[in-house]
Amino acid sequence: MSTRGLLVAAGLLLVMLGALSFLQKKTPGTERGKQESKRVTLLPVREADRIELTTAKGALVFQKPKDGEWQIAKPVETGADGTTVGQLLSEVQFVERMQTLPKEANTEVNRQTFGLGQPSRTLKVATPEGELSVEIGRETPIAGGIFARVRQPRRGEELVVVQNQLAEAMDKDLTAWREKRVFPLVIPEVEDFRLRQGATEVEIQKTAEGAWIIRKPVEAPADPGALNSVLGEVSALRATDFVADSKADPALYGLTAPAQSFEIRTKATNRILQIGQVNPQDTNQVFARMADRPFVFTLPRGALEQLGKLPERVRDRRLATFPAPSLIGQIEFGGRGGEYRLEKQGDGWVAAWGGKSRAADPARVDRWLDAVLNSRANRFLATEDPAKLGFAKPRVTATLSWPVPSTNGTTMKTETLSFGEETKDEVYVQNSAITGTMATTVALIRETPENAMGWLERRLLPKDFGSVRGLIWSSGGQRREYRAGEDGRWRAAGPEADIPEAAGYATRILDLEVIRWTGAPGKKEFGKPEVELVVEGEGNKRTQVTLGRPLADGTAPIRREGGEFAGLVTRQQVEWLKRDPGLSPSATPPAPSGR
Repeated sequence: MSTRGLLVAAGLLLVMLGALSFLQKKTPGTERGKQESKRVTLLPVREADRIELTTAKGALVFQKPKDGEWQIAKPVETGADGTTVGQLLSEVQFVERMQTLPKEANTEVNRQTFGLGQPSRTLKVATPEGELSVEIGRETPIAGGIFARVRQPRRGEELVVVQNQLAEAMDKDLTAWREKRVFPLVIPEVEDFRLRQGATEVEIQKTAEGAWIIRKPVEAPADPGALNSVLGEVSALRATDFVADSKADPALYGLTAPAQSFEIRTKATNRILQIGQVNPQDTNQVFARMADRPFVFTLPRGALEQLGKLPERVRDRRLATFPAPSLIGQIEFGGRGGEYRLEKQGDGWVAAWGGKSRAADPARVDRWLDAVLNSRANRFLATEDPAKLGFAKPRVTATLSWPVPSTNGTTMKTETLSFGEETKDEVYVQNSAITGTMATTVALIRETPENAMGWLERRLLPKDFGSVRGLIWSSGGQRREYRAGEDGRWRAAGPEADIPEAAGYATRILDLEVIRWTGAPGKKEFGKPEVELVVEGEGNKRTQVTLGRPLADGTAPIRREGGEFAGLVTRQQVEWLKRDPGLSPSATPPAPSGR
């Protein structure tokens, strides 16, 4: 057809479109047409299982298996970007016809005029109710429209003017249609995760109970939350660009001997992501491929550097693996403070050593177990010589035991914590159930008693002593007696006046706790006592407390008559013990005897 003929045909078409638009506005009965769908198709496009798309950027075939994801079948076999394919189908499903040309306008001449003789884009969508075919021609003189030929069941073939965003949804290259996620995962299905990076090999496995264990390079628990985060990062890795679709020479991309590889196994699959050399044209990208696919693509270098820190990121930083303090039934200690054990008896604890058992402070034991369970490693030391860290002769060892369910009922599980040397801020720790050494805050070892006596109750008077009813205080050559009457009022021996200050002193002596126990009382410590105090209780109970001479740091030894051990009290405790019980707290204590 000549150029003149095409121009004439186009002019006639414009006249026809104008007349049609005028008639639709003026002809009675068009309200029925407004109620009908203006959409190009009513086929269930979103239920399609095959798409054929041809544009100036190439021809593609998409397929979707039942209950599966969209795949590209041609020009390469690979996953499709489900979001992008879904956007195309949404455009097809909801695109509206701006005009529908009369059937008599569907001629060869007009199709050539409208650009439909050789369409710029063709789309075929296979749905459960039949195939939809759309051919896209030229843009209309009216802005925003484009000519299209549509074929579908029930409506047959139509020439229509549609919104041009349909064409825009088709105009994407192969990269845009491809699935960019290179390693999509269903994280709960992962059973094994391995990283190879140079000479380093990391292996992490899920146990039958669902816990994660690091098998290499050390044997240690893995933090499930941290591991799930890492697996999420792997699943979210997206190819920046695809550089080779056919079987390429791996040496060109550093993939003959990959610098890094990630292997992830599920019950159904075992896939490996291989990382090659840095892209010389963009040093922020590295070449990569899936071992079971020929495609080479690029990935962001920064994301892979973070994944390369896998052992440090996913290792469980807990020092101990026992589930809860309440389950611990026994702790055996060793090291520089000697050998002894703590045993749980009912709601309390006893410390056993030297053939005797003594009541331990249950609150102190529980606090220590909480501290151990909640302590975390600041860092891991895999290569240092244990002897240099103090583990040839540990300061303290603690073997914890607790019951675990088994096929035969319950069995006892144990783990041993060994504390080595300490620095200003850290102490080195090893766990028999975990490979390697950990460094944690030094506060933990400082909260750990040096010996068995550190676990005992620190109250000076026995728990069953009851209320204090009398005090006989001697210090600096002075002697005072105070007693509580039946009315609860405290008085000095002789005078009838109330001495309320003595009541406060009695309360403090009843609740007095030592800083720590120091061992059996020695004559040297108490040869010249600073204070001697007879404490009287109900039912003729009576005991004597002796305060020895203060030490250089202001603390002083103290003992109770009949008590197995002497202890230390603070400078502040020394000051009020030396004060006459009948004086107010602001009164100056007497000078020490012999000075």
